[in-house]
Amino acid sequence: MAANGLALIEKTVDPMPTGTKVDFHSATPLDKTFPPRHPSRMAFEPESSSPLDSLWKEYARAFQDFDDLTLGRWLAQTLGQLEGRAWRLSHPLVGAYRLAAQIAHEKQIWFKRLVTPPAAYAESPCCRAPFLPLLTRDVRESGLICQHCSETLVPFEEIPAELRAEIEAWAQQYEPVHAVAHWDDRQRKRAGNYDAAYENAAEEAEHLLARAGREIAPKLLNSYAAAIWEDQDECLEVRPEDVVI
Repeated sequence: MAANGLALIEKTVDPMPTGTKVDFHSATPLDKTFPPRHPSRMAFEPESSSPLDSLWKEYARAFQDFDDLTLGRWLAQTLGQLEGRAWRLSHPLVGAYRLAAQIAHEKQIWFKRLVTPPAAYAESPCCRAPFLPLLTRDVRESGLICQHCSETLVPFEEIPAELRAEIEAWAQQYEPVHAVAHWDDRQRKRAGNYDAAYENAAEEAEHLLARAGREIAPKLLNSYAAAIWEDQDECLEVRPEDVVI
């Protein structure tokens, strides 16, 4: 069992996007598209049959072959490894866990209570899986996201008050930066040099994401056993390697 998990982690190359639900019986993608700012593309379009899509499905087969008890034990053991840290969404261990967690959600592993997760993890109100929140730039609208069912795990207004104000200020600062990627023609003409404005926004997004990982996500550990933070912005072509903390 451990060898299978390590082999999977070593092969993982790209993070799954926020909120992606894996349906291994369709062509649902497990990654997002990054346009030309980085010439070597790692992602694919919805309903594509790209090599990366096939690769993620290959990774998932390792977990699909687990029986329910083995899968539950792998999840519980990995939660123990995740405990006490704020992790990048792109981390290979997180990517492997998310694959396994979504298969487990389909099989209702946590509903069956086949294994006991580490004691530090509370039970999620959305799907009864262990509490594992994801912080994204959309936190004011979506709250913290469950990494098992991809639904809202903690509504924004229920984030601990001592941290909510800091998160809100960060999200408000990020909003106009991200919006540059979605400017219409009128806004682009008004900017004069849209390419420069876009590049400046991407660089600012890198700094803001790094701040989230360095200063904000670790504070979630005061309330939760572990936390994950989004370290990419596909619309501004910011990839995990661009975000230095």
